[in-house]
Amino acid sequence: MKIKCPECSTTYDIKPAILGTEGRSVKCARCGNRWFVSPQDNAAEEDPSPVGDTDRGDMKDWTDDAAEDSSSWSEGEQKADDWDDADTGAPEKPAPRAAERKAAQQKAAPQSEAAAPEAGKQPVDVESFANRPKIKVNPYKFRRDRIGAILTWLARRNYRRISGIALFVGSIGVLALLVLNRAAIVKQAPDLASLYGLVGLDVNLRGLEFRDLRTFSDVNEGERVLVVEGTIRNVLEGPNPVPAVRLTIRGTDLQDIYSWTVEPRTKSLNALDETRFRTILSDPPDGANDIQVRFIDRTQRQIVLE
Repeated sequence: MKIKCPECSTTYDIKPAILGTEGRSVKCARCGNRWFVSPQDNAAEEDPSPVGDTDRGDMKDWTDDAAEDSSSWSEGEQKADDWDDADTGAPEKPAPRAAERKAAQQKAAPQSEAAAPEAGKQPVDVESFANRPKIKVNPYKFRRDRIGAILTWLARRNYRRISGIALFVGSIGVLALLVLNRAAIVKQAPDLASLYGLVGLDVNLRGLEFRDLRTFSDVNEGERVLVVEGTIRNVLEGPNPVPAVRLTIRGTDLQDIYSWTVEPRTKSLNALDETRFRTILSDPPDGANDIQVRFIDRTQRQIVLE
């Protein structure tokens, strides 16, 4: 049986039994093209159709082609051993010019493209076995070196100016730390509370504050008394115990004249809650200029201090 490559027109002589009843895929040893051959298509091609009256020029060309085909058949039988069991055809001897061109192609083509039998009826994709160059991409090529840019910028600047800026920024950082953490600092060093008071910063270690303080003199049963009242507010977002309240009368020289302690009835305040206190001092001392109010622990209560 004769088959012909549809790509390069090379013909091969194979046994019909190789194709089987359903046909199979074959590969050209010249150009490497693959196509499917069935016994029915081959039979239709080998069956000559009737030819009508043609002019003599066409008949001469047909006879020349027939002579070339007969010579290629004889040579194809000698080269049939180059094919495997799957593709056992012999290439037809091409024309002289075509033979030179195809011989050059055979030298340039790799030996791996030699004829090989098909393992199954489905053709194998040879593109997956091709050796392709690997492309290496550097992921750090377009990344900006920010640290290097900063070091370069610093190297080009004046070191004195840089040290001055660094000292200024460091001083601001230290001041911010002292202001934001003043409660913890005063708790460790209580004497620093007066220093914060000089710059107008109050330090509240207890989380309580006095509000609506009012001091006035009154007469109770014909006797002059001093009344002090106000509100204690919890500024924390949680429960907070209420300590005792220490009141001190001071003179014009800010020296303590008389002191006493009051324990509010409420012993604990919830978050942002408040309670009132009121105390009455009978027969207050003369020379009083102001009254100092502060918190002390209930265990340190002292009623009178002269």
